[in-house]
Amino acid sequence: MPVLTLPGLGYATSEATILRWLKNEGEDVQKEEPLLEVASEKTIHVVASPADGKLLAVYAPPGAIVPEGEPLGWVGAANEKAPPLTCRLTGWEEEVAPAPSDLAERMALVSQPPLPRTPAGAPPTMERQFRSVLKGQLRRITAQRMTRSWQESPKVDLFADVDFSRVEAHRKALKALGREAPSFNIYIAHAVVRAFQDLPGFNMHWIEGRIIPLKKINVGLAVALGDNLVTVSLKDLAGVNLMEIQRQFKGLIRKALQLSLSREELYGSSLTITNLGEFDISAFTAILNPPEVFILAVGKVEQRVVVREGAMAIAPMCTLVLSFDHRAVDGAPASRLMQRIKHHLELLEGVESPEA
Repeated sequence: MPVLTLPGLGYATSEATILRWLKNEGEDVQKEEPLLEVASEKTIHVVASPADGKLLAVYAPPGAIVPEGEPLGWVGAANEKAPPLTCRLTGWEEEVAPAPSDLAERMALVSQPPLPRTPAGAPPTMERQFRSVLKGQLRRITAQRMTRSWQESPKVDLFADVDFSRVEAHRKALKALGREAPSFNIYIAHAVVRAFQDLPGFNMHWIEGRIIPLKKINVGLAVALGDNLVTVSLKDLAGVNLMEIQRQFKGLIRKALQLSLSREELYGSSLTITNLGEFDISAFTAILNPPEVFILAVGKVEQRVVVREGAMAIAPMCTLVLSFDHRAVDGAPASRLMQRIKHHLELLEGVESPEA
């Protein structure tokens, strides 16, 4: 069927804003050729043509906020006539285009039944006006997700102080050799992966009242990009070394700055790491990111007085707070996960030497 529909774009949202059509009605198109750009959550998506032919009809104009599965346009043969389908609208983005006079009437219409989805391609760089639309989308979706999480997830927080002496020594050794030193977040991500390898039963999501085991270990890293927060998901990290995690993370950040992250690069993490240490925050608790069961909040690494072998010493310490969904796991098992994360950070097991 040569209908172009809005594809599924994320776990917690089911709508997107039509930014612009890349083809005009009557123009020739090829299968998988980019046809239009839409904004949803933290990124821009390109929706591709479902078939070779001509773009015979556009049902969703720029500015329309459209639910998942709605018909956006029709691609067919030159001698074909597009059917008069109706695209249901849930709102309008004035920054993209002025709202039509019959907007209220169009939003009240009932759409056709959901139609087959079409895959999204790789989006190009967006113009400035579309970035402002994306910012508004991001704020609204973040608000929806956090409200839902706070209302539905019985969250428990576990606090642990971690000695970063070996992490700091490793970073200094890398710099002394003229090599790039990964950020603290990368060391923490590596420790999280090792902890999940130790305790594979914790690698799971909580979806519709039941535990869904995950086949791969994926770690989310929350990153501030301007005034907005973007969480990128580093995939399949079991057995991956520290520097490879760093390379994967930097690649995702470059894509985030270009607004070209795919759905898979935003979702599916086993645990998310969020760090406010650079803002001089000593410790905090975070809200879960459903369907994830765990989130790890990281405070600043600071010099503190500690006791070692009966004597006081100064060490770089950091407070980690592991929050978990009590529906999926109890306190004692979750504490074991935190214990393993702390263990791997303090001993740096599995981290290659700076000379390697």
